[in-house]
Amino acid sequence: MPEVWVYWDDAPNAFATGPTRNSAMVAVSSGLAMAMTEDELKSVLAHEMGHVDNGDMVATTLLQGLMNTFVYFLAGMIARLIASAGSRDGEMNIMLYFIVNMVLQILFSILASVVVMWHSRHREFKADAYAARAYGSENMIRALQRIEALSQRTASPDEEESSILAPKDALATMKIHGTSDGLMALFASHPSTEARIQALRNM
Repeated sequence: MPEVWVYWDDAPNAFATGPTRNSAMVAVSSGLAMAMTEDELKSVLAHEMGHVDNGDMVATTLLQGLMNTFVYFLAGMIARLIASAGSRDGEMNIMLYFIVNMVLQILFSILASVVVMWHSRHREFKADAYAARAYGSENMIRALQRIEALSQRTASPDEEESSILAPKDALATMKIHGTSDGLMALFASHPSTEARIQALRNM
C-alpha cells in the first residue's frame, strides 16, 4: 500500500513516484479529485498503482542512466578517433575533440530521448490496461476523456507549448499531453488520448 496524497492544484494531474514498490507514493491534485466521479477517480488511482506494480519508476531511472552512459561513451570515443585522425605524431587535437564531442553528445542525446520516450509511452499503455482490469475499460476511458476536457479548459497556450517542448516530469502520468503529430510524437512522453482510448477499446 503506497502513501496516498492529495495536493492543492487546480490543474488536473496524478502521478506515482518512489524508489521501489514498497516505498511508493501516489498523488492526485485537488482539481482532479473534485472534478471526477468516484469510478473515474478509482480508475486514475488504479492507473498509478499500475506504475507502482510494474516498477516503472525504477525502470525509467535505470533506462535514463543507461542512455546517458552510452551518450557519453560513444561521443567521447568517436570524438577521440576523429581528433586523432591524420595526426602524424599521434597527438590528439584537443580543440577538435572538444567541439566534436559536444556536437555528438547533443545528437546522441536526442536519439537517446527517443528511446526513453518510447518506453514512457509503452508504460502508459500498460498502466491503462492495469486500471482497465481493475475497474473496467469504460471507466478508464471516461477518466481519460474527463482529464482531456479538464486539461484543455485549464491549460494556457504557454503551458501547452512547454509541456510538448520540455516535459517537466516524466513520472506525471496524467498531466502531460501526448501528441500524434509527425516527428513530435517521437518525443512525447505520453501517447495521445485518442491512442490510449483506442487501445482500451481493443482489449
